Amino acid sequence: MKKRNILAKAACILAFAFASAQAAAQQGVHDQTRHLDLNREKPDWQSVIGGNAVAPALETSYGIAVLSDGRMLSSCTSKGNVIWKKGVKGKPSKYFTVHDDFIYVVTNERKITLVNQSGLSLWTANNSFRITENPVVGYDGRVFVHGESNIACFGINGIRKWEVDTPRISDIPTCILNDGSVVVFMADKRDGKTIGKRYTQFGEEMEDLVFADEVVTATACEKGVLVALSNGSIGLVNVVDGEADSPWIQKSYINSGAFAICYSKETGNVAFMFQTGGNTTVIVLKTESGEFLTQFTVAGISASDLQMARATKSGFFVADGSVALEFAENGEVYWDAKMLPRSGWNYVYYTNSNHLIFCMNDWVLRSYHTMQATHAAYKDFWDETYSSDLGEYEEEPLPTPDTPDDAVKQLDLGEADRELGIRMFSDEKLDETEKSLKKGDYGKQEAEYQRGIKSELKSYEATFFTKNPGQSFFAKNPAYTQRLIKMTAQIGCAGFTSDFIFLLRNETDPQLLSALVYSSGKQARDPDGDILTSYQIILRKPAVKSNDALLMNICDATYEICRYMGRPALNKHGKEILSQLYSSVYGKNVRDYARKTFERFAELNM
Repeated sequence: MKKRNILAKAACILAFAFASAQAAAQQGVHDQTRHLDLNREKPDWQSVIGGNAVAPALETSYGIAVLSDGRMLSSCTSKGNVIWKKGVKGKPSKYFTVHDDFIYVVTNERKITLVNQSGLSLWTANNSFRITENPVVGYDGRVFVHGESNIACFGINGIRKWEVDTPRISDIPTCILNDGSVVVFMADKRDGKTIGKRYTQFGEEMEDLVFADEVVTATACEKGVLVALSNGSIGLVNVVDGEADSPWIQKSYINSGAFAICYSKETGNVAFMFQTGGNTTVIVLKTESGEFLTQFTVAGISASDLQMARATKSGFFVADGSVALEFAENGEVYWDAKMLPRSGWNYVYYTNSNHLIFCMNDWVLRSYHTMQATHAAYKDFWDETYSSDLGEYEEEPLPTPDTPDDAVKQLDLGEADRELGIRMFSDEKLDETEKSLKKGDYGKQEAEYQRGIKSELKSYEATFFTKNPGQSFFAKNPAYTQRLIKMTAQIGCAGFTSDFIFLLRNETDPQLLSALVYSSGKQARDPDGDILTSYQIILRKPAVKSNDALLMNICDATYEICRYMGRPALNKHGKEILSQLYSSVYGKNVRDYARKTFERFAELNM
């Protein structure tokens, strides 16, 4: 097992000293702060949920979602309008997360359920161990959970890909590195130093990352993993050329670890927050290079009573049980607030639309608008997208860090190893792979499966740049090609979406086109609507108008994708596709099938 020392040497000592003029200017800025006493303010809205919240509210692109002990998952807009309330099977836990508007709920300690933005439960997976963290979502949609001494990975279809035993795991969250690999922080120290075990996305242990001291806080971003050590050191860990290292390390004068790390996607900068006496010292740096930008002090926040710290559209937010505030990267405090009595609420959340939301212990969400937002924070899904009406049937300088794509490319065969038309899978290998993908728990074998599938798809796609694609190996061996397409969906990751899009728009063979439609529907994940758009492109081709089997297949695939992606996909693409198929240019069988597909959507009640 490889061992790599991380954040072992400080690149430089951060000098934190403001000139008196700068301090005076800062004081002048602070004079503009809006001071709130929430005990004297009226909430701008209140909304009743089905019980007391078991975890902080989560933010989505259309508002917030809350999980309650009444086994109810509730969603509302930023104005408090309830979008939906759905029951949750099993006892909800505090482990609850959102990613790309998909909600991951842990129940009965060992089950994980995927819920789409319309509140529809897509799948529930059983886990063999008690889950002790929020689910963490990887770059291709796979989801990781860990327990006291285990980590497991599930695909976008809910099938478990792998599970591995580990030494005892700490309560620091699992982090995804920039190349898609996973770091799990161990509870037991080695000579007082934290060990982070790094695994591939396929569950294969890669190396031990030995930190220079105890890790007290860590958070992932697209640049890598930002880390704070107990001796005051801060730094970034990322992967370059397949190996993890520290592109920068800084040693602060504060001899304690940062209690919060907030990375801003807006600016690409990061704030480390330290407890200094009765105040909070904030150090802001450039994430990529570690270049020091500024340091300032804000009003006292108790690290031991920290409720939330996050980057906002305008800067950073932090709150404990007594006070909350939002400030800019230059230290300007926009507003601060005296909190409601701590005995009256369980959790607090601050949204992108500048609403401070309390999960009260009387089944109520209470929202306070802190300042006027200068940006559009949410998609407007309330009036139209979430209407219950389905409508009528009408027509430089630093080494370049690795990316997940770089890691995937390592699975590809080189041109010297791959000849167009040479099949990668024997009949026996096809049988074995299909069986394994259906069963799950294939672990590191997934790397081999992805390598073979990607290579074959690359060869398949290359045939469309030849003079006669109909004479290719894939065209002449449709049974083999259909099984290859089926495995592309079975593997349970979103990494093949671009392949589906290309092939759907270029394949003309009715049999293979039908297989592509069917399997792309079974994959179901289509975040940008490009697969649904591909179906619309297919429908514009005169040759398909009399192919009832293919057209009904498009109905089914549209249903599967819109069911998975939620009502916005149905409103943006699904209704148009089905309305077109309901038109008189198609035969009665197709029109009837499109009508029945509309009825299936109505039964989902999403």
